[in-house]
Amino acid sequence: HTKKVSAVAFFKDGRRIVTASEDKTLRIWDVEKRALVGGPFEGHSDCVISVAVSPDDRRIASGGSDKAIIIWDVDSKQMIFRLLEHADWVWSVCFSPDGKRLASGSVNKSVMIWDVETGVFLSTLWVPGRGNTDPVYCVAFSPDGLRLASGGYIGTIRVWSLKSIDYGQLLLKINTRQDFIHGVVWSPDGQQIVSASHDKTIKFWDSSNGTQIGQPCTGHTSSIKSLSISFDGSFIATASDQKTVQLWSTNSHKQIGRPLKHTARVFCVAVSPNGELLVSGDWEGNIQLWSI
Repeated sequence: HTKKVSAVAFFKDGRRIVTASEDKTLRIWDVEKRALVGGPFEGHSDCVISVAVSPDDRRIASGGSDKAIIIWDVDSKQMIFRLLEHADWVWSVCFSPDGKRLASGSVNKSVMIWDVETGVFLSTLWVPGRGNTDPVYCVAFSPDGLRLASGGYIGTIRVWSLKSIDYGQLLLKINTRQDFIHGVVWSPDGQQIVSASHDKTIKFWDSSNGTQIGQPCTGHTSSIKSLSISFDGSFIATASDQKTVQLWSTNSHKQIGRPLKHTARVFCVAVSPNGELLVSGDWEGNIQLWSI
């Protein structure tokens, strides 16, 4: 990439990763060969900010500062849908566990839900706040697909119901007392939500009542830009402006091992499905693959 790597995701097969960049492109890489095997995918007219891979590895979704979401076919490397309902930058995209829906979060304080197969816009979950100064930075489906968490500028996590009986109902509002929340993830059992923030901390929350669990993870000396959890839920990885990636135990909330160092600020991180590899991307367009 010729500019900052802003987002990264593993395919579920663990053999490939996809990266998104401010150079307006996405690229697919072979993990074993360390080689480019797909792309550049070109379709965004400005920076690509977010990326996600569908559970069946057949689709990629990307969001950008051009206000667009694009759904791509992996095999043909072609654009399937270009979704243009958002009125501002699309900071986050996430597939539902069954791969049928896509959630997106935007600077215009909205969370939108889409049908992946048809590209049809399904619904909007509005995030109330102070004008347009409350962007949604991150969205994440619960493991059962029945809830959606969002985090944003004012340090609030919201959990929405996606059950048909009370669809779109706000179930939980957590005041994290954190600055801008740049990442939220669910534990595999759905009982906890983890948040990472501009204020350098990672916090753990009971997803049923919003109670904080244990002490925060502390150790970063600069803003945390990205958060990923292992598929067994035993550890998380965070990427930071201090040019490092760090691992943390979800049990003890303590740091695991030494920080993994980049030569530039790190903007994104992802853990492989088997928990053995880590990929991170930085402001200089570099991608690093780590064995952990």
